[in-house]
Amino acid sequence: MSKVYVNTSENYRFDRVLNCIEEIFDKMGGLDKFVKPGMRVAIKPNLLMAKKPDDAATTHPSVIKAIITLVQKAGGIAAIVESPGGPYNTSILKMVYTNTGMEEIANETGAELNFDLRVEKVINLDAKIAKSLKILKPLKEADLIINVAKLKTHGMMVYTGAVKNMFGSIAGLEKADFHLRFSDYEQFAESLIDIYLATKPGINIIDGIISMEGDGPGSGIPKYLGAIIASEDAFACDYAAAEIIGVNYKDIPVLRKAEERGLLKKDEIEFLGVDIKEIQPDEFDVPALEHIKQSARFSLLRFLGRSLRPRPVIIHEKCISCGKCIQVCPPQIISKDSSNKIIIDYKKCISCFCCHEFCPEHAVKIKKNTIRKIFEHKRV
Repeated sequence: MSKVYVNTSENYRFDRVLNCIEEIFDKMGGLDKFVKPGMRVAIKPNLLMAKKPDDAATTHPSVIKAIITLVQKAGGIAAIVESPGGPYNTSILKMVYTNTGMEEIANETGAELNFDLRVEKVINLDAKIAKSLKILKPLKEADLIINVAKLKTHGMMVYTGAVKNMFGSIAGLEKADFHLRFSDYEQFAESLIDIYLATKPGINIIDGIISMEGDGPGSGIPKYLGAIIASEDAFACDYAAAEIIGVNYKDIPVLRKAEERGLLKKDEIEFLGVDIKEIQPDEFDVPALEHIKQSARFSLLRFLGRSLRPRPVIIHEKCISCGKCIQVCPPQIISKDSSNKIIIDYKKCISCFCCHEFCPEHAVKIKKNTIRKIFEHKRV
C-alpha cells in the first residue's frame, strides 16, 4: 500500500509552509525515520531555468527552506543539488541559484549549494530501456535524496511532477541525448521512469501551492491550488496530483507506462490528510492533453505518428535572438538566418519542445498540424 499525504498552505509565507511540511513528515512517521544525524541529504528541486519564484516555473524557495530546516533539525547535512536545462557549469548554476532564490535560502540556513560538476555511471538493473546512464555524483553519493518537484503542465509529457523531476539528475546537455535516443513519446516516458528508478529518492514532495497551467513547464500561467503532496512513492504522488488537477492518469505517458510496468497500482494508494476533492480547481488548462487523447483515439494519427505531431513555431515579434533555443535543441536543427532570425529545420524536428520549454521570452509556441486539427474537430 502506497500512502500519499496531502496538506495545504494558503501561501508561501515561511511559517505556514514549515507547519504544512512538518505535519506531513509527522504523518509519515517523523523525519527522523529517514534522516539520521550526520547523513548527507540531497534536496533535488525543480530549477528548470533562471526564473523568479513568482513565475511558478521552479520549486518555491520557501518549500526548500522548510525542508532544509527540518532536515537540519533531525541532524542531517543538507545540500541543494540540481542540473538545470542547458549547459551544466558553474556560471549557469550561480545564475540559476540566484534567480530562483536558492542562494538566499542557502545563506540563511547554511545549506550547501552544489557546484560539483562530476557525474557517475550507473548500471540500472530495474531499467527497461535506459540500462546505463550517468547521474550527478552528489546525488549518487547522498545518503538520502528528497525529490521536491513543481506541479506543472508539460508540452511533451502532458504533466510534470515527481517522476519527471529526476530528469534533472542527468547533467546539462546530456539530457539532449535522451531526447534524441528516445524521441518517441512512449519511449521518452519509459526513460524518465528508468532515471527515477536509478536515482531512488527516499521522499517525494510536490510543490502545488502555486502550480502552472497552460504552456508549461516554462511559459505557462501560475495557478493557485494551495497543495503540498508527498509520498515515498513518486508514482503515487503524481497520481494524486493528476487527480487534483482533473487529468486522467492514463493520459499522462509516464503514469500509463508505470502502470503497465506494475509500478503504479492505483487501487493500492491510500490518501491521508486533506480530501483532494476540497482542493480540486473548477478547471485546469492542460493544452497537451488534447493531442494525446486524439492520438490514442484515431488509429490513423497513431500510424502517421511523428509526421502529425504538434511543432514549435517561433514568434519573431517576441524573439530577441538570444540563442537559448539553439543551445538546448537536441537534434541541433535550430539556427539563425542572415538577418539574425531564428529558423527551425522541421524535416529533422523531433517535437521534444525543448525550445519552447527554455525560451526566456515566451517566443516559442506549439502549433498543431492542420490534418491533426481536422481529425480533432471531427470534420472528416
